[in-house]
Amino acid sequence: MGEIIKINNYDGGLPSLLTRTGSGGVFSEGYLRDRAAAAVLEAAETPTFVLTNRKRGVTVETGETTETVRPGRGYRTIAVVTDRRLVALVGDESGDREVAVSLADVDEVEWETGLRGGSLTVVRDGHSTVAIQTGTDGLEAVAEYLDAASRAWRRVETEFDAATELLVTATEHREEGRYDEAASAVERARERAETARGVAFRFAAEYGGTALQERVDPLETRCERTLAAIHVGRARVATDAGETRWRESEYEAAHDAYERASEGYDAALALDHAAIDDVDGIRAERDRLERIVDHLEKSPLRKAVTADKAAVAADDPEDAIEHWREAMAHYRTALEIDWGAENRRFAGDTATIRDRLGAVAENLTATQRTVAVDAMRAGDWYSDAGQAEVALAEFEAAAEAFEAALATARDCYPDAVSHLEAERDALEQRLERTQALVNGDDAVSDRFETAVEPDYAASGTLGEPSDDGPTAIEDAIRPPSEAAEASRSESVDEVAMTVDESASTVDRLRALDGDRLVAVVADVLDETAWEAAADDPDSPFDLRAARDGDRMGVVVHRSTTDDVTSERVERCQSLAEETAMDLVLFATVQRLPADVTPLPAADDVRLFDGASIAAVVDAQGVSLPDDARPTAGGREQSL
Repeated sequence: MGEIIKINNYDGGLPSLLTRTGSGGVFSEGYLRDRAAAAVLEAAETPTFVLTNRKRGVTVETGETTETVRPGRGYRTIAVVTDRRLVALVGDESGDREVAVSLADVDEVEWETGLRGGSLTVVRDGHSTVAIQTGTDGLEAVAEYLDAASRAWRRVETEFDAATELLVTATEHREEGRYDEAASAVERARERAETARGVAFRFAAEYGGTALQERVDPLETRCERTLAAIHVGRARVATDAGETRWRESEYEAAHDAYERASEGYDAALALDHAAIDDVDGIRAERDRLERIVDHLEKSPLRKAVTADKAAVAADDPEDAIEHWREAMAHYRTALEIDWGAENRRFAGDTATIRDRLGAVAENLTATQRTVAVDAMRAGDWYSDAGQAEVALAEFEAAAEAFEAALATARDCYPDAVSHLEAERDALEQRLERTQALVNGDDAVSDRFETAVEPDYAASGTLGEPSDDGPTAIEDAIRPPSEAAEASRSESVDEVAMTVDESASTVDRLRALDGDRLVAVVADVLDETAWEAAADDPDSPFDLRAARDGDRMGVVVHRSTTDDVTSERVERCQSLAEETAMDLVLFATVQRLPADVTPLPAADDVRLFDGASIAAVVDAQGVSLPDDARPTAGGREQSL
């Protein structure tokens, strides 16, 4: 007759039945031969009952065969019921035998007692049975435990399988870009996992053991990991959408998209970090997004300020007009963006922008008038010289410039309208007279009947524009570190600062040797959300850059003296076709060929000219080497 032992009745260590090996004698029963029963158990399972018999062994019955495995002389049968399975070990001199039944496979538990002892039978999937002869005392408790454990395991496995199927579906939806459906599938999987967790908790509360809970743990981890991947995938798509909107100057839509991306990254990082792959990578993407949003929020005003400063610095009035027009457009965008929003998201104080917009409008009007007046004076000179046809062309150019100035004044500088109309009226006499001369009308007087003199006191700003630029507005787009750096520079090296400020950023860039220019280009790309690094010496590229899965090869024109030739640009176009890069960037601070447009918007070859590089350097406070100053005989800035 065998015996039944309930493990939790033992204080301290396990009973010797689980820890000892070796055969018995005439007056003692043996154990197992190869290793102790406890050694057969896995670390994740907890033994609850031990059942033994000395001679009758274990009977395994299938639909076709019945086999009884009996212990050898001096050994016995030791069956261990754990929170994971039933393990029957039969000792023998030739080697122990093992029969194991997972509790998840148990369909039914039967038990009976008689004069010769008790019998415990478990029915497995497929209607096979495993029967163990043992003692009677405690047999009913064993059967009840096995029945409860098998029911709990079957329920957990049912929920586990359903959740796993849902997670597979969620992954498929994510890969197809159907993020809402993917997230919904994960939520249903989490509900299944929660149900399984509840079953495991209730079983453990009544019977002890952790195997069921440990079965649920990886399922919950997989749910978290899958959900994190969905949040990150959605965030990346939103980031790409934001970049597309930004390229199209749809700043508010771009910001909205970046906000959705930020929500996605935050949702992923709010999950259990232990369950997520590459938490640091997700955090790095989120931090990079924050830098991108900072660039976006400053972009409209930065573009306005850049054009504004270029207009102030321009020597040619025609160039200044183009820059003033661009500055006006960008200032208007910066002023109107987020109009009516409770919390303004973009850089710049509206009152300051409005004041500067008015100043830019005055400067544009004054510069357009300057062009008109210069053309009118040239017409007068040619007229006095008897060159009527040339004079007529100049007067017509002046008329066109006055109309442009009047259009600007009517739009945003009404105080100048009457002044400009007076000057335009004076020009019309010249046009009529000169046209008549060109047509051969000899009766035309060689003097003007009326000398209309404009009232130059009407607006003092309609002389030559004098402006220091947008100095009052630049703080809104200056990086936080720039002010501190400027203060430090003043105290450390005022002479060096004076020399640096006397040179434009483009001039300073042109003074850099090849390797230092490459390093600056890398820093500039980093500030524009690319991750740039030096390439192999044998590579045709100086740098490789990556962003959101796109790979870009960067060629830097290293010469400090030679202009860029079309052949260099064409070579970059060839590299775009020959290499595995998604696009190729050609960076130079020297002059570009006249037939090449910098930074084409939709091409696999992009050009990064000196003005563009300098704009990022100035806007983001990218540091240049201390000796990046123009040398004697250096080139002038070419914008």
